[in-house]
Amino acid sequence: MKRVTTSLSLLLALSLSSFGWGQRLSETGALLEYGNGALAELESEFGNHSPQLVPSLVEMADLFRSDGLYAEAYRMLDRATQVIRVSEGLYTKSQIPLIRRKVENYADWGDWDNARRQLEHLFWLHRTKSGQIDSSLIAHLMALNELHLRGISEDNYEFQTFHFRRAARVNWLALEVAERLWSPTDSRLVPILYSLVKHYHLQAVAVKQGGKTGYELRQIVPGADLVRERDEIRRYFYATGLRLLDQLRSIQLAQAPIALEGAAMANLYTADWHLLFNEEDAALAAYRRAYEELSYAGKAADELEQFFAVPSVLPVHDFYDSLKTASSLEQVARASQSALQPSLVDDLPGKTDQAHLFFAEWGPSFPYISSPDPVDQDLSRATNAALFSFDISGVMEMTRFVSRRQVRSVAQLLNIDLVRPTPVSLEVREEMIARLEHLQLRPRLTSGYPVEASATLIYLSAAGAP
Repeated sequence: MKRVTTSLSLLLALSLSSFGWGQRLSETGALLEYGNGALAELESEFGNHSPQLVPSLVEMADLFRSDGLYAEAYRMLDRATQVIRVSEGLYTKSQIPLIRRKVENYADWGDWDNARRQLEHLFWLHRTKSGQIDSSLIAHLMALNELHLRGISEDNYEFQTFHFRRAARVNWLALEVAERLWSPTDSRLVPILYSLVKHYHLQAVAVKQGGKTGYELRQIVPGADLVRERDEIRRYFYATGLRLLDQLRSIQLAQAPIALEGAAMANLYTADWHLLFNEEDAALAAYRRAYEELSYAGKAADELEQFFAVPSVLPVHDFYDSLKTASSLEQVARASQSALQPSLVDDLPGKTDQAHLFFAEWGPSFPYISSPDPVDQDLSRATNAALFSFDISGVMEMTRFVSRRQVRSVAQLLNIDLVRPTPVSLEVREEMIARLEHLQLRPRLTSGYPVEASATLIYLSAAGAP
């Protein structure tokens, strides 16, 4: 019987990877017919409630979901869940991946009401039915965190605060479990810590944007009328992020041998954090310190100059503990974006040494942050893609109008030009350029000091975004 399920899995894999979209659609009927036959054979041999059915049910659900047949996918997943409940009991750990798939299926379906109910059930399972602390519990909590992050950008705006709070709580739980299971200086804590750092940036952006979500995130107690001042809560987010980044750096210093380059990269991310909260003086000092520490860690000057020659959209999606890792992954991302956009940047006017950047809005309900998911559409044909050209300042001295106090500004966008689409009305042009106000960039650095740069940026707006 193992032969039957393996054959189904192999057929699905070969079909999904080897056929184009049109041909794949023609194969769907044959695949489903084969899958139903395999299920019938399993039922005949093992019965309708045998755990042997679960892998094939899950594979059938994935096939239905990939073709937009969400009701059928749910039916397969629900049956797989019932089979496990009959064989193992009502609340067991093995149900968690299936419930998570149900949430994803509901989200793809656009049914966030049912998705939220399943999310709450998952949260309850983790809190009350996790029999032991192990690495799988951490992975499950972080997966639940990702689902709530998806809810921030896709669910109804009324439930944004719910997803913000639940995601942060689950992420903190994952960190607490990881510290107990491993140690506070274990390197496996790094992605959990950095996920929390990004959480507080998301909340800071929401508070800055205002509205219902920004107000609710400022409440001292959820549902209460008492709220913190906007500047006060943003200072709290800023300070919390710094503490998390300091712990991340401490982990690098606690390794044997000491991860000097990783500690320097943590300083670089701390400099980015200062800049995200408009603490320019602290950012300048941290950028310089990161450069010096990378040099001390053995990085050659030409390697440093090459890495820092290209600005980056902040915050960076992941924490990279080395220049090599950061450079290689960024090059892959740029190469994939270039392959998607050939006609969009043809005959681009201006300097040949411009940096090429990319920004895709996260989602209709929260477009102010770059999407964490890869973009797989042809940008040259996308109606929601725009191409901008601009300069990025180094350090500018500015005088505040009221206090007449001199302040420094870093990595400001100057001389913005909408290259494509064109022609557009002046009103549309101004609206599109205004979208760039949400962007914050790591500047081009020379010897650790911000200098001017020129850049082009492909901006992909989310469908339905304001």
